[in-house]
Amino acid sequence: MKQVQITVPFEKIEAVYDFLLDGLNIKNVMKFTSDNAVVLQFRIPDDSVNETIEALKSRGVGVEYGFVDILDLKASLPRESEEKTNDSKIQRDATLAVEEIYENVKKQSSLSFDYIAFIILAAVMAGFGLIQNNVTVIVASMLLSPLMGPMLAIAFGYVVRNNQLFVKGTINEVIGIVLSLSVGVVMALVMPLLQPDMVTTIANDVGTTAGTIVNITEITRRAGFSPLDVGVAIFSGAAVAVSVTKGDMSSLVGVAISAALMPPAVSASMMVVLGLATGNVYILAVGVGSFYLLLMNIILIVISAFVMFRVKGLTSLADKSATWTAVTQFQKTSSESLYHTTTDTTEKKEETAAVFTPAKEKEKVEEESPTENTDKDSG
Repeated sequence: MKQVQITVPFEKIEAVYDFLLDGLNIKNVMKFTSDNAVVLQFRIPDDSVNETIEALKSRGVGVEYGFVDILDLKASLPRESEEKTNDSKIQRDATLAVEEIYENVKKQSSLSFDYIAFIILAAVMAGFGLIQNNVTVIVASMLLSPLMGPMLAIAFGYVVRNNQLFVKGTINEVIGIVLSLSVGVVMALVMPLLQPDMVTTIANDVGTTAGTIVNITEITRRAGFSPLDVGVAIFSGAAVAVSVTKGDMSSLVGVAISAALMPPAVSASMMVVLGLATGNVYILAVGVGSFYLLLMNIILIVISAFVMFRVKGLTSLADKSATWTAVTQFQKTSSESLYHTTTDTTEKKEETAAVFTPAKEKEKVEEESPTENTDKDSG
């Protein structure tokens, strides 16, 4: 359940109010009047939010004038079960409004200290997991990796025609990939010193013939991509788009595991450096294959997310028009002030001003007062 709050100037209230009642068939509209605007509030089900907001934008609300705020209601009484719903209709459109999805995607794709820290930590864990052939550590690195957020920003920014979000997602994704590759390079230089038999073990797993893998390990299985890898990337991108439009950000965890972006990134740079350092072209080929797998995953996830956003019926964001008018510009002019004022303020201050009485004079007054009272009583 959502609560929509609309703030409009007095000149527009009648048209907006009638449109809510007659055009959108919303019955529970509450009206609050302030000094410079009118606030309308109403509650609607989650599956009606996108349609309602798009209808309001088509009438200029939040675009040409006024504000539209969407509030998430955790619980509401009486329960929604009393309302009649059409269970036979399958809801295809996004549950959240485009503006809500935009805020979620923008938050996931922001470049911050936490984003950089998670990239580095996830890359280091992925490198350890690859070297140890430990699936558990690799899965943990996938959970930490925030590479999925910027890819969503790329697809979503293109769908809603927001160039700023598109560029932001692209730049942050490139930064994340470069950091991951850099960690792989560092680990390729440091790990042979800590584990001298690492290069020999990898060379034995790769083999001495082009295209022949002796042992399937976490490194060799990422030496290229197969049709199954293509399918995983496509369905992962579609799944993450559905989860975002539904508002279920927890689904990103499962998609991050399935997409597996961090391990091939670290494996690519690590194997390329080891291959060049040892002169082993087969280890070098594994690194190049891992890099192709990484690029293929990124491209297919972005494309499939873009298609799913289109299927979900997302439209372009409503930017504030050049003629947008704030409600404060419609403030009423009144001769009365908000505060009480008087003409002779100085005189009143003088009348009510406190008079300072010295302590000695105060004692004399108190001593004289009893005699005056006794004289009055005797008289």
